[in-house]
Amino acid sequence: MFYTNIIKGITQNKFVLVLLNEEQYISQLNKIVQSVEKSNKKICYVCLSRPYKDILNNLKKNNINTKFFFFIDVLSSHYEKISPHKNCMFLDSPNDLKLLVQAIETAIEKEKCSVLLFDTISALLIYQESFSILQFTHTLTVEKKEERIKKLFIAIKKDSFPEKENKEFINDLKMFADKTIDLD
Repeated sequence: MFYTNIIKGITQNKFVLVLLNEEQYISQLNKIVQSVEKSNKKICYVCLSRPYKDILNNLKKNNINTKFFFFIDVLSSHYEKISPHKNCMFLDSPNDLKLLVQAIETAIEKEKCSVLLFDTISALLIYQESFSILQFTHTLTVEKKEERIKKLFIAIKKDSFPEKENKEFINDLKMFADKTIDLD
């Protein structure tokens, strides 16, 4: 029932921020992804907290059809040599947000993605200052090219980051969001 609100939120808004608890992260994320997958729109899944292979295995284990997904993985290449995949673009590191924007623009253009799903935007706090991530988010929300794209940002409310920094970051993200859904 509540996940119907997520689909409705994505349909009616350009930028939806979903707040999850760390304890419920995987189970809630699976339900969210299942809901979005049912829209039959091409989804660009930006892997910020887990590698592509782990996410793909999890999606398949949960009977989520991945044919409508294109992935951008910022972690795997950092740790090992990766063979190219037709449905995934591997970036060298999560440190270069300009390169990530370019990868997203490429996915939108070449793969015809209409939904961007960021799993999880708060994970970037490990690599970047919150101001840089907010600039990145702002770029994605104001660029003409991304205007028609629906954005679903997943953020963990409490996790291994300093709680104060994470809380301030989420409050700042809420300013960009058309809708915030707290699944606590």
